[in-house]
Amino acid sequence: MRSLLTLTLVLLQTADAFVSPVSIGKIAASSIPIHASSSASNDDNSSSMKRRDFVTASSTLISGLSFFPSSQPAFADDGTSISNNGPIVVIGANGRTGSECVGACNDRGIPVVATSRGGVYTGAYGTSNVRSKVCDVTNAGTISSAIEGSRAVIFAASASKQGGTPNAVDNLGLVNVAEACIKQNIPQLVIVSSGAVTKPDSPVFKFLNIFGKIMEEKIKGEDAVRALYAKNGSDKCTYCVIRPGGLTEEVGKGVSSLELNQGDVKSGRIARADVASLCIEATKYPSLTGATTFECYDGDTGKPLQSVGISNIMKQKNTSSSEVFMSGKERRGATFEEIFTGLEKDFS
Repeated sequence: MRSLLTLTLVLLQTADAFVSPVSIGKIAASSIPIHASSSASNDDNSSSMKRRDFVTASSTLISGLSFFPSSQPAFADDGTSISNNGPIVVIGANGRTGSECVGACNDRGIPVVATSRGGVYTGAYGTSNVRSKVCDVTNAGTISSAIEGSRAVIFAASASKQGGTPNAVDNLGLVNVAEACIKQNIPQLVIVSSGAVTKPDSPVFKFLNIFGKIMEEKIKGEDAVRALYAKNGSDKCTYCVIRPGGLTEEVGKGVSSLELNQGDVKSGRIARADVASLCIEATKYPSLTGATTFECYDGDTGKPLQSVGISNIMKQKNTSSSEVFMSGKERRGATFEEIFTGLEKDFS
């Protein structure tokens, strides 16, 4: 059985990264909208179909095995013991970033629960080894059963016309999820937020905040979560806040192309697929990512917040060292463990 699982995981990890179709006019989790060209979209849709078929066929081999509890204690990649070997729960799984998180779990052979208000996963990654559950973050009563027994929770939900206002979802809804995670000692809560969220004078903040004051609500939610975990003081559960730059529908470039930062002074562009990879990989290294907040973007697109909006719209890249702005807190690495190493904690 172990050999079968190993072979299947290798097959899954060789699949091409999925590119989701561009959806215009929808507020997705922590988005600075960037849209691909139509020709690129057609090519990406073709590759995504191939990848979907590949993942669905391969994952069938382990779909009957994924959700049986392990008799052995579970450990994170950094050696930290975690409370169970349960699934990763993705909240907001039908959104574009949330769906990529489901796909990232599939790629790694990690059992995943895709939650949504309706309780049916409608994303692009098939359902053969994906369980669906109801979870409405505006209704605290639906959260506990959705996250029960999980190894980690990914909060990829955000305001929408159907799902609730920024206040109800990005702020109070996030707090509801954090309180449930702490109560159940879920090892890690990973939150997809937004770059520039602490800089109200930046062009990015001003533009995105037009949509129901979403940036104001995001930072309120972030701050409340940090306060909850600081007060809790337990070493059994932690959190991580990830602040992406301008989200694209491009194929993920991989960890070696990414840059992390702290202090919310620099941003750029990043594929949703790479954000999803950061979310899932962060759960493997709780000693490195726990109680941290960081920004993420493609390393060759990093710009100061005052100019990053125009740079993203023009799809510009840094072509010389003179164009590179350095904050002093950049983190890069050839592996996720390397890129997470050295992140400053939000509190001690």
